[in-house]
Amino acid sequence: MEKNAYLDAMGITRWKKAVPQNEVLTVLVNPLRIKEVDSPIISKVLALIGVDIAHCRFAVRAEPNANVIWDMRGKQAVAADDRLISAPINELEANIEAKRALWGNMQAYMAKKGI
Repeated sequence: MEKNAYLDAMGITRWKKAVPQNEVLTVLVNPLRIKEVDSPIISKVLALIGVDIAHCRFAVRAEPNANVIWDMRGKQAVAADDRLISAPINELEANIEAKRALWGNMQAYMAKKGI
């Protein structure tokens, strides 16, 4: 009997090498703006820092051990060197000063990450 046929008949599955999954990155958003995450500003900023939006999840608070890359909760944002900090999306779309602050934060972030 063939080895693979024997294993199949016994119901034994063969070992396969694990394929590493892409890390899920977290973008924190204001609870009132959770439905506005399809803004072109968000996808453009993520593309500029080299992040695929498909590998991101949007949440209102960080889970333990979450890799937060952008905190756009405005006044609720927690200052940190390892993430972008900005105003909520509605302010970014309407206020040039909010965009200017985000751009300055992006430059510092990209310099630190070597992007």
